[in-house]
Formats: sequence, structure tokens, C-alpha cells
Amino acid sequence: MKLTFIGATHEVTGSCYYLEAAGKKFLVDCGMEQGPDQYENQDIPVPLCELDFALLTHAHIDHSGNFPLAYAKGFRGPIYATSATCDLCDIMLRDSAHIQMFEAEWRNRKARRNGQAEFVPAYTMEDALGVIKQFVGCNYDQVIEIAEGITIRFV
Repeated sequence: MKLTFIGATHEVTGSCYYLEAAGKKFLVDCGMEQGPDQYENQDIPVPLCELDFALLTHAHIDHSGNFPLAYAKGFRGPIYATSATCDLCDIMLRDSAHIQMFEAEWRNRKARRNGQAEFVPAYTMEDALGVIKQFVGCNYDQVIEIAEGITIRFV
């Protein structure tokens, strides 16, 4: 097994881990960094289209908020989470996309007045809606074989 810490290595937000195990490449969480001293979200060390799947520990944006960005960059694998987490992400990722689009609009009005470059949001509503379709709801205490040699259970 190979484990790479991508996010939350210098602060609490932005949880993201890349793993290789049993011939599969996957993420555990894909969180957005938050806060006034926002570090840039770190790139994932493989093309996102090569990821086989992802696991999501819970719905907080600092654990789930970059899944739409991963989708925008080519990730199309299933995202395994509890059914409750899937339901919350359906709301939260749409809300995050809406906030980003609203903030981009506000920043761009200001940028145009000052002759500055326009701000591009991390992802769009279309990205959020696309990735939401990839969520797979799992029951608590259910053992699920995701791939040969890889089983999960949410407790």
C-alpha cells in the first residue's frame, strides 16, 4: 500500500489522501481548504481520470468540497459514503458551487472596474451536479467489496 497525504498537512481543512492498494488508485476525502489564510489546494499526484474510486468519511466541505473540482478535471469513479453523507453532499456541494459562482460574479465586477484579471471559480454548478451522480450510498456496518482485496465498512 502507498499512502500520500495531499491535504490537511499544515492545517485542519482540506482533508485529502491518495492511496494505491491492490492495484487500485483512490482517494479518501477530497476536501476544500477554507479560511482567511487559505493555502492553495494541492494537486493530486495522478491524472484524476486514472482514479478508480473514492471514499468519503463525512460531508463537511473540508472533506468533500473538492469533489466537483475533481469531476471537472476528469474523475468519473464512484464515491462511496454513508447514505446520510450522500444526502448532505447533494445539498452542500450545490450550495458550495452557488456560493463560488456568486463570489466570482462579485469579484469580477470589482476586477473589471479596476482593470484586473477576472476570478475563475474552482468549479461550476454543472460540475457539482455531475459529481453528485457518482455518489454511492452505503449502510453503516455493511461490508462492501469495492475491488478484489479492498473492502470497506462505515462505522
